[in-house]
Amino acid sequence: MGRLEDLAVHYANTARWELSQALNRIATLDDEGTLHDKDLGRIAYAYQRMSWWQQVTDLTHGREEPIDGATALLTVRQRAQDLLINARPVNNGGLFTLAMAECRRGGARAFLDATEKLADALALLSDHDTRPAEGITPAIEQAPAEGRRP
Repeated sequence: MGRLEDLAVHYANTARWELSQALNRIATLDDEGTLHDKDLGRIAYAYQRMSWWQQVTDLTHGREEPIDGATALLTVRQRAQDLLINARPVNNGGLFTLAMAECRRGGARAFLDATEKLADALALLSDHDTRPAEGITPAIEQAPAEGRRP
């Protein structure tokens, strides 16, 4: 397992812990009778953030052929971007449906924000790997043409 895979597991575990904290808070507030809609929204938002990291770890540690952390991260980032770009507006279904759609978008945005620097670094690495090295020319071009016979 590489560094990116370890980092994805760490973020997924952190997101699970945050979801657990939000769920525990709900249980406490419900017992006290002070449960509000924002508390339920906090759970939905934490769940959505956790689900994006879970997708990354599923790709890197999945039952199918695992892929490397960079590919998994970029794949899930693309899914999150697609969700934000292609999500249809919710026109009916009540406030709960609207709130859940907002949590899905918020979770995707949080995932994209958290992985932006990693994705930029990976893009730089892949650009560097595909670009020809500067200052290196083939041996044929380096040799002087004068004084050489075929």
